[in-house]
Amino acid sequence: MNKTGVVKNPLSVIAIFAGVAEISGTGVLPFISPENQELYIWFLMSFPFTLVVLFFAVLNWNHKVLYAPSDYKEDESFLEGVRSHGADRLEIITLNEKIESDIASAIDSTITEDMTSEEGKNNVARAVKESIRKNTFITVDVSSITGEPDSVFELPFVAFPTLSHLTDEIYFLIKNYVRPFEYGYSWVIKKSENGETIKNSRIITGTERGVPCPDKRSLSEVGINPGVTILVTRP
Repeated sequence: MNKTGVVKNPLSVIAIFAGVAEISGTGVLPFISPENQELYIWFLMSFPFTLVVLFFAVLNWNHKVLYAPSDYKEDESFLEGVRSHGADRLEIITLNEKIESDIASAIDSTITEDMTSEEGKNNVARAVKESIRKNTFITVDVSSITGEPDSVFELPFVAFPTLSHLTDEIYFLIKNYVRPFEYGYSWVIKKSENGETIKNSRIITGTERGVPCPDKRSLSEVGINPGVTILVTRP
């Protein structure tokens, strides 16, 4: 028979800590001097409330830290969650630094403009907006599939932690023209600067069409970075 320990994830630790703190706190109350008992009672009442508030804050904004590896059915699921979360944070930090640097460069390049004139203000604003757009968005051109010249979309780079997230989003843009799970067969994405096809796991492994084949690589790993334009075409 498999033995299961009581403490197996952070939730158990929180529960045990709260229980021990309340029991021990109540036990020592009679030994506290009368002048300090009132303050101590307020602490005993406010501690559980504060703990509950903090718990729900973590549950809302960072719930992944409440689970242990044993709570996942497969090791790959745990590693995937940790990897994608860390990649998102690193990409956001890098983007913030790049945006700040490029905005400063954009302002410096237009500093000779007459800032009191309307044209000078517009030039500076245009340079800053272009810098932000270049460093936070990727351009997706699906006009080759839809046949509509205006089918060009600006998508936020950090919204897609993996290649699968991006290809899923693109599929919904062209779902009237292709069938699901047919990337590599009925459509592909290419880099506009060199025409290179982005190979996903279905193309690499030769998985047949119609079968889900997620690709957990980040966009940077496959050569898609902020500011690039990708073309959605037939193979």
